[in-house]
Amino acid sequence: MNPVMPERRSSERFAVGLEGWFASETTGDPVACTVWDLSETGVRLVIPAPADIPLEFELNIPDKGAVAMVRLVWTTGSHYGARFTG
Repeated sequence: MNPVMPERRSSERFAVGLEGWFASETTGDPVACTVWDLSETGVRLVIPAPADIPLEFELNIPDKGAVAMVRLVWTTGSHYGARFTG
């Protein structure tokens, strides 16, 4: 029997696959990422290479002309969940 994980999100998420970036906390250099899922309250990012990922950062999504402040909430390997903060 497989246990079913209850949905904990407060808003629906959408798979988007958008390219994004944020600045490294230590070097200021851009770190590429993919916005895998997007909801009203947050994002799931995929960052394939090891990177210096700050706890809070400005996420840029150039194709949509979007910029948002986010805070990391969870991580599993190369996937990172972040909540919009401002």
